[in-house]
Amino acid sequence: MEDLNILLDPASPTSLQHQLRQKLIDAIYSGVLRPGQRLPSTRNLARRINVSRNTISLAYDALIAEGHLDSRPRSGIYVAREVAGAHVATGRREHHNGALFTSRMRSREPSSGFQVPGNWSQYPYPFIDGCGDLALLPVDEWREAMRLACTRHELSRAWQGPGDNRNVTLVEEVRGKVLPTQGIVAGSDEVLITQSVRHALQLLADLLIQRGTPVVLEEPTDESLGNLLAHNQIPIAALDPALPAPLPQRVVVFTGARRSPLYQRPEPRRLLEVVTAADGIIIEYATLPGILEEAATTSALRAMDSGGRVIHVGSLASWLSCDNPLGLVVAAASLIERLRQSQRAMGTLPSTVVQAGWAYFISLGHYSASLARARRVLESRKTALRDALNHYLHKSVSITTLPGSSAYWVKLKDDTGMSALELAQRAARIGVLMEPMQLPNGESALCMGVTSLDEPRIRAGVKALSRLLRGDLAATPALLRDEPIAPLHGAALAGAMSGVRLVYTTVYGEPCTLELLADGQLQGVAGHAGEDCDHGRWWIEEDRWFRQWEHWAYGEASGYSVVVDGDQVRWYDQQGLLADVAVIIRGANNPQGLLEPGSEAGDKLVP
Repeated sequence: MEDLNILLDPASPTSLQHQLRQKLIDAIYSGVLRPGQRLPSTRNLARRINVSRNTISLAYDALIAEGHLDSRPRSGIYVAREVAGAHVATGRREHHNGALFTSRMRSREPSSGFQVPGNWSQYPYPFIDGCGDLALLPVDEWREAMRLACTRHELSRAWQGPGDNRNVTLVEEVRGKVLPTQGIVAGSDEVLITQSVRHALQLLADLLIQRGTPVVLEEPTDESLGNLLAHNQIPIAALDPALPAPLPQRVVVFTGARRSPLYQRPEPRRLLEVVTAADGIIIEYATLPGILEEAATTSALRAMDSGGRVIHVGSLASWLSCDNPLGLVVAAASLIERLRQSQRAMGTLPSTVVQAGWAYFISLGHYSASLARARRVLESRKTALRDALNHYLHKSVSITTLPGSSAYWVKLKDDTGMSALELAQRAARIGVLMEPMQLPNGESALCMGVTSLDEPRIRAGVKALSRLLRGDLAATPALLRDEPIAPLHGAALAGAMSGVRLVYTTVYGEPCTLELLADGQLQGVAGHAGEDCDHGRWWIEEDRWFRQWEHWAYGEASGYSVVVDGDQVRWYDQQGLLADVAVIIRGANNPQGLLEPGSEAGDKLVP
């Protein structure tokens, strides 16, 4: 530590404590401070760098809380032995003049039948991978970062900048603390920050691909990228993992989707050889290594590239972002400059405040510490899901996963008698959300993730799913006279329907949320973006529940007999026919009891 030169700027708008934290994080990531190395006492360091001892204590305490430093009783402060963000970049960086890309640049001249409902978070058991819950979001850390990003100094610097919204600090933080975890070393002129990963891919597609350019997609199941290319009228072919035949000349290969565990990816170095022989380009896109995967075990394809053939497209971790995370492109400086020109021309420059917030979020150590915390939480959740699947469904399903993935792919055995899509649709009616997927070998499976629900709900959700899958639950009667549960009456009916929130899927496949306010008002929101809204009223009359919308269902009043079974409500019309089923949302997504499966609805309560 004696040779670590820490200089703080008293005139800087950033506090001395935050400056010190940034300096120490930089020293840890650059290897100047090694795991297990002892730091000076607060008294000694305060004297050396001429600041108050309290400033040192606050900085140390913050870094200890986030796992960057360890406090050992009667011994001192040490760099944590397991540093939250491993630095794995090695070797020297190859510089390329970008000539490979110049001839490809041109002037500027969208499934499975299941869509994740926009109100997924209101369901009791949302096993939707990639959707995050609030427990994973570092709210306090973001509050600190955004407060610093919105100071007069930062806003003034953005206002008086060169006009391209470039945040040099963020680029340096990404170069020093994000890219090296994937083995990537890049110059400051080889990194571009974009509004999102999709925007980065769109910029590259517009610039590098024209009609007639052969395009190969590693995984044809990647619907988002396929739609993007189709929007540009680009015909695409699937990449054979075995690479038995040469690729077309001057091909553009998209790789790195990590969409399913059964896809046999091409050997990276072999892929580089084949693309180089075809005078092609590889666009490697991935948000990050799997959140449960140790960074030190993962290297990006660009880290293996010495010939300038690979363009890396990624993003900052979405599960840590308060909004859509920023994207990034790593490529030759000449290509980066052309992409930046396209950004300016299209008016799609990323927000200066958002960039500054990310710069502080990373530089203060929040990014790596939050990743480490999320990894611990998701590891525990994934183990809970594995154990629950094994306990309740071991005779009905087989499961597989990817290293670092926060999800399991669940395949139904032949004797279950239903497809993955059918099970997903039926499960949604009892509050269990899963995403059906088509595997590369043609089989269907269910993707069950753990980013979107806390650990206590995992077992209950799998148990409800097992009862549905095994047929332990009787099918919902289509007729009221066959109902095993008596309809509610009088005060019990009014109490059950007053002040509740209900979720279900409309007959045309869109999510819908209903709120039955205690004063008799009725509010409804439908559509994946919540674009279809209506209001009305509800009331109890002659032991039946009535509702009347302003616009939905032609604005007509209708009455129903109501059966409440656990967390499911079933409506029967005047003829005693099942009209609809919905899931009751109880408190902070903490439902009690198990649900009965729904059935196909006749007349939906909304259009």
